[in-house]
Amino acid sequence: MPIYKYRSLEEAEKHLEKLLPADPITRLRRLEIFLVGLRPPKPVQRGIFKFKTLEAAEEHRRKTYG
Repeated sequence: MPIYKYRSLEEAEKHLEKLLPADPITRLRRLEIFLVGLRPPKPVQRGIFKFKTLEAAEEHRRKTYG
C-alpha cells in the first residue's frame, strides 16, 4: 500500500474521497471479493438427510463440513 504525504488536512480529505467509493454497496462488494479470495467458500451439500443414530449424523457432519 503506498504512503501519501499531504501539506494540509483539506488536501488529504480530497484525496480520501478519490480513494474510497461513495457507494457503500460497492465497498461491501469489494470487501466480499477480497475475503472470498482469501478463503473460498466450501461447497454445501443440499438436501435433507435421515440418520438412524446421532453418531451417524455427527460423522456425516464432520465429513461434509470439516
